Amino acid sequence: MRLGAALLVLFCLAAAPDALAARATVAAEVAPSTWKTIRLRGLPKGGSLAVRVETSGPINVLLVHESELARFPKPVRPAFAGSLDRRLAFKVTLPVAGTYYVVLDNRKGAEARSVKLLIEALRPRSRSPKAPARPKTEKQPEAI
Repeated sequence: MRLGAALLVLFCLAAAPDALAARATVAAEVAPSTWKTIRLRGLPKGGSLAVRVETSGPINVLLVHESELARFPKPVRPAFAGSLDRRLAFKVTLPVAGTYYVVLDNRKGAEARSVKLLIEALRPRSRSPKAPARPKTEKQPEAI
């Protein structure tokens, strides 16, 4: 069963590198034998997500690009996958731009799980600045 909760994360690409772009706290209840998704829109390639998850019991967490979500719950290639009993934290650099989903998977669970997420989106790191150009010197005319 796919239940969605929307979370809009916007980036301003012109700001300082590695600066916090957005922070959100999301709470969800995931029924037994089900899964929920939290949508993260507008994420740039090279940006990163830091996610902290707290739950009332065992659950699986995945971070997938929108192109992979279409295949879920069949096997997918997540940007991150992990299992937790109470707490889990991870940080991922995004390989491609677009919409990502945090999947809270309780399909193997016999009880509902309360889940709280803290999601921090970081802007992409800027490339190292170019070395300053050498000043051009004009050749002085020789005296005759």
